[in-house]
Amino acid sequence: MIQEQTQQELGRAKNALQDYLVRKLLIPKIYLDADLNGTQLDLLAIDRAGVGDVHAVQVVPVEPDGQGDWQFLVTKAAILVNEHSKLLCSLPTQYRYVALVGFTPGMERFVPSSELMRRLLAEDGVGRIGILSVDLSEDDPSVRVVLKAERFRSSKEIVELADRYVADHTANWEFRE
Repeated sequence: MIQEQTQQELGRAKNALQDYLVRKLLIPKIYLDADLNGTQLDLLAIDRAGVGDVHAVQVVPVEPDGQGDWQFLVTKAAILVNEHSKLLCSLPTQYRYVALVGFTPGMERFVPSSELMRRLLAEDGVGRIGILSVDLSEDDPSVRVVLKAERFRSSKEIVELADRYVADHTANWEFRE
């Protein structure tokens, strides 16, 4: 896929994820391409008009192998989730997601192994990184929950970081009266 087309498709994926979060959260503020505490995120959503839980989404493109082999896609997706989960584990947010973007059909067959699901848990078991799948193979992109995210512990650092972020940045999507 050429670079410009890939960028456009990833933009469509971010938009689909934004729509998903708008439906899931209560009056969120959503930021695209956010830098949170030195970590680049594709989406950052702060619930309840910017004073609630913080949700971080890392978009991971899963390129086909040229043969259209769905097993290749599923294996590659598992490897990519594992790699990106390491980055997300230390992120100061209450909810964390890896969003797999499939450019061809086949991603709907991805089911994380029990070993991968264990790796996505917080060390103390309070919190789990969620997996979302974005299907771009149709005209209307769709988001599917592969593995539901579970809330990580909150902290004073998360609250202060969110407050500073909301004060210093303009949201890409927010409810305004």
